[in-house]
Amino acid sequence: MRRSAVLVAGVLLLVGPALVAGALSRSELDRVIDFSVTLKSLAVAAQDGGAVPQGRVVLLSGTVSDVNVVNKDPADFRVRLELITGEWIGLEDVKSYTCYVDFAGSEYARLIPARPPRVANRDLVTLNSRVIVIGRVVGVTSTALGGRQALVDGAFIRPIE
Repeated sequence: MRRSAVLVAGVLLLVGPALVAGALSRSELDRVIDFSVTLKSLAVAAQDGGAVPQGRVVLLSGTVSDVNVVNKDPADFRVRLELITGEWIGLEDVKSYTCYVDFAGSEYARLIPARPPRVANRDLVTLNSRVIVIGRVVGVTSTALGGRQALVDGAFIRPIE
């Protein structure tokens, strides 16, 4: 079974009973997803050599700044996305924060095309798509330029507007 399927199944097993029983409490969600982790906090920890919350399930939002299809065969589809977000520092400077998110499996081949479509489709994840991601932090990896970025094993991704 794929890791992403196991992750989603685990989230559903933990949260599912609360959904069936009625109201879902914040403490039940906090047991499953670490809401204190943001794209910014992951990026800062990775860049500064600090500890990233390895193994924790996180909910991230950002913009897809790079799409690197590792294997475009739908049966063994693998892609690495780079997510970026930023914040204004004063009125003239912007600080950006990035991390990598890996997705593997045929379900992502339909959602994240190896080649961008000729006609825009807001249901697909392409370069510059704003997205939300659920995944598990797996550690820190090196970038092509020698920097350090957090790496997340993605289980869910959805374009947002």
